[in-house]
Amino acid sequence: MGYLERHAPLKADLKMLLPSVKSVVVVGCNYYGPDQPSPEFQVARYARGDDYHGLMKALLEQLIQALKTHYPQLEARAFVDSGPLLERELAVRAGLGWIGKNSCLIVPGQGSWFLLGALLTNLDLPVSEPFEALHCGSCTRCLDACPTDAFVGPYTLDARKCIAYLTIETREEIPTALRSGIGSHLFGCDVCQEVCPWNVRFAQPTQQSGFFPRAWLSEKRLTELLLLTPHEFELQIAPRSPIKRPKYRGFIRNLAVVIGNSGRRDTLPALAEALERHQSDPMLATHLRWAMEQVEVAAGL
Repeated sequence: MGYLERHAPLKADLKMLLPSVKSVVVVGCNYYGPDQPSPEFQVARYARGDDYHGLMKALLEQLIQALKTHYPQLEARAFVDSGPLLERELAVRAGLGWIGKNSCLIVPGQGSWFLLGALLTNLDLPVSEPFEALHCGSCTRCLDACPTDAFVGPYTLDARKCIAYLTIETREEIPTALRSGIGSHLFGCDVCQEVCPWNVRFAQPTQQSGFFPRAWLSEKRLTELLLLTPHEFELQIAPRSPIKRPKYRGFIRNLAVVIGNSGRRDTLPALAEALERHQSDPMLATHLRWAMEQVEVAAGL
């Protein structure tokens, strides 16, 4: 993810984002939804509803307006995972929690199902005590549970093997050796958070309706999704959804991998139709042929 390196100078100096900055207010928004809407595929919890960028940005803008009623001289900029900020480091320095072995921020007594946002302001606010303790102990459940062995070790993730990176960030072919590990994950992965004892014990459902699952997640079958046209994808799936990030090609690619891993013989007609439709796209054709081969092997054909 080259943009991380390009943003390094900005991350190092917040004054490049807001010259008058004196304080950073860090916020967390709970997005946890306990139910998996579809029995056929999995979508990361944060992506089942509206795009969190817009949802949280609107909440932070409301906070700015509320602060201006008390501090007319306020200057502020809101960021939600879209600006060059080290959100997790700032969250630790703000005392919200610690970074766990799975590289997620863990909030004591609440877990890690939080999206982070930051408000840069010219207000001279009291400084919070940083969170200095690490409460993972000897637990390695997150490291052991990763389907693609993406963790090099505690606190170190190889993004190139992470299901979230493979299904969201990469635009081209998913390495063959990693496809089976993706399993039924259509978009993103929550495994390392699902097994975390802090989440198992303390996770609470979100009250933000914007994160509630969209209807298509429980209504659409894998084969229906595979045969969506680009126009249908833009109308039915993409609007205000994080799932638009890998675009239509990435969506179809991911579906091919999930269907291949399902081994379901009844998906072969849809795979053949999709292959005929996308045969001029080498990347999609490769994944669709792979899926057909996997299903045929599983079915003993």
